Amino acid sequence: MRKGYLISLQYFLFFMSGLQYSFNLPLSNLSIKFDQPRRIIFGPSTINQVGAETKRLGAGRALIVTDADVEKAGLTNQVQETIEKAGAKTEVYDKISYEPTMDSVRSAVRFARESGVYDVVVGVGGGSVLDTSKMAANMITNSGDPSEYLTPAEDKFSKPSAPKILIPTTSGTGSEVSNYSVVIEKESMYKTWAASTNLFAEVAIIDPTMVITCPPKVTAGCALDVGGHNMEGLISKESNPLSDAYATEAVKLLFGHARRAYNSPDDLEGRSAMALASTFGGIVIAFPWIGGPAILGHCLAEAFGPKYRVAHGVAVGLALPYILDYNLGACFGKIASFAEAAGMRRWGRSQREIAEQVPKLILQLMKDLELPTTLKQVNFPKADLDSFAEYIVKERQYIYNLPKYNPRRLTFENIKQLLEDMYEGALEN
Repeated sequence: MRKGYLISLQYFLFFMSGLQYSFNLPLSNLSIKFDQPRRIIFGPSTINQVGAETKRLGAGRALIVTDADVEKAGLTNQVQETIEKAGAKTEVYDKISYEPTMDSVRSAVRFARESGVYDVVVGVGGGSVLDTSKMAANMITNSGDPSEYLTPAEDKFSKPSAPKILIPTTSGTGSEVSNYSVVIEKESMYKTWAASTNLFAEVAIIDPTMVITCPPKVTAGCALDVGGHNMEGLISKESNPLSDAYATEAVKLLFGHARRAYNSPDDLEGRSAMALASTFGGIVIAFPWIGGPAILGHCLAEAFGPKYRVAHGVAVGLALPYILDYNLGACFGKIASFAEAAGMRRWGRSQREIAEQVPKLILQLMKDLELPTTLKQVNFPKADLDSFAEYIVKERQYIYNLPKYNPRRLTFENIKQLLEDMYEGALEN
């Protein structure tokens, strides 16, 4: 793979030739508008370009945002040295929490505002770090408290942010190329987010060598987050050939390389494939017609994950096979396409028959990555199933606008059954 190439839309449109289902609308009726990061740089050792990019942005002083684990692994040192060689001064803030809590975000914003004028914010880390970096860069130029901007349906940033360079050290969230910043509400412990074109990076640098130190457990969870973004995005009622092309290729990369990246952490080919799949997923959920953090799977995972202390990727993985099974009757043609992406052959079976096997393919992947496969295994309280189902149906589905995006309508009865199936592992029987 050639180093440092800029990802182009034309490259992804090539993959449309392999899709095995019909798009919902005539292409002559398709009208789309979207924004993306200004520059995406992908490839091994592209981290060495961060200094040149900082200089191109005219930065004399850079704030590097990271967490203690990334700092301990020495990844921020490389970034810092490269930026300083290009002539800019740097300062490191490494107190980001593993999950993007409101307190953690506020502390980072306070540091960015009170420590002087920064010309660029450089995020180096996983999703929590990158999402916090976006908020910090925007709060340098916009007044008020970060909580005032957590309105998913409305962009409240009135001024452009300080320039952002985002460098992922995990392959899961795709935050480096998305226009979202996720935050956990302190009172409810549910996730919410800010959405804005101001949150797009000026530069995203995806260097697979920066992911090699990612622990196997985190690698496994992130792989299922990749699956959630792309599979949920593809079955969204509002999807179109552009987002489908990214999502389909990402699913191929996921099934072809997730086990490899997990079992051989220093395998650069496996890491490169998963880094690219993660970036594709971030692009998919940033398309305005996909509806943000995908559909029902993320709606569930971003609620029970932080509340019951389940890592985000693990929560998404627990939901994914079940929400595909839940939606199967409404979109089995698209779900069947995942089987082909995973290498499963048709052998004369109908699309519906093939689609019914897809949840089991995901469950097998989760087992191979040594992830839990039931809510029971992650200590979700069985007594909370009814109240959680009621919350999803009466409140949370509207935050995600699921009536517009999710293929199957939600009722208390069918969501309660879905959660009970997830709790007991019904698809494994």
